[in-house]
Amino acid sequence: MDGVLLILTTLSLAAAAGFGVLSWRVGREERERTRARVAALSAAMGPEGSSHGPGAVDAAVDTRVAVGSVFDRTGEGLRGRAMITLAVGVVMAVAIVIGALIGVRSADTAASPAQAPAPLELMSMRYQRQGTTLTVSGLVRNPAAGASMNGVTAVVFAFNGSGAFVASGRAPLDFSALKPGEESPFVVSVPNVGSVARYRVTFRNGDSVIRHIDRRTNQVQLAQAVR
Repeated sequence: MDGVLLILTTLSLAAAAGFGVLSWRVGREERERTRARVAALSAAMGPEGSSHGPGAVDAAVDTRVAVGSVFDRTGEGLRGRAMITLAVGVVMAVAIVIGALIGVRSADTAASPAQAPAPLELMSMRYQRQGTTLTVSGLVRNPAAGASMNGVTAVVFAFNGSGAFVASGRAPLDFSALKPGEESPFVVSVPNVGSVARYRVTFRNGDSVIRHIDRRTNQVQLAQAVR
């Protein structure tokens, strides 16, 4: 849209410049006609000493015709100027309207805040203990209103009964690319953990934390099974 408005504005300015040049040329021609009229009038109002002789009447007639032809072109010049003035006015009006549209569009773009993509959705999650290793697996979905993601990593934090941090582990999603509407399972192992009361999962892209919401229907707390 911005490209189209830029092209229209450029064409309008070019047309205005062309009409300006044409108006200057018409004005110059009008000045030349004015000088011609003055010269013709001066010749017609000259001394009548040259009117003696057989060809005096013909010369006077020729002079009157020449002067009349000069005055007959005045209306045509005025009409030409009116058309040029109208064309320049139309082009300037179009340019003003296009400029206003560009200003309104820029203001709307600046006024509307950038919408953040929809957060990831945690669809399911479960755990398993094998010795001192805690394994957390689940399924995450990128909603239809989300943005395409690559290299998403699941991070699990384990805490003891007093809420102190015990250990953490991380692993990439099974699918490295996650487009809107797609799902991916994940499996994260947290080694060397003793007494664990609860755990928490987050998703990251590099050093940035990706927002997510919990969509699980039956949330099972680790503290109920792990002692």
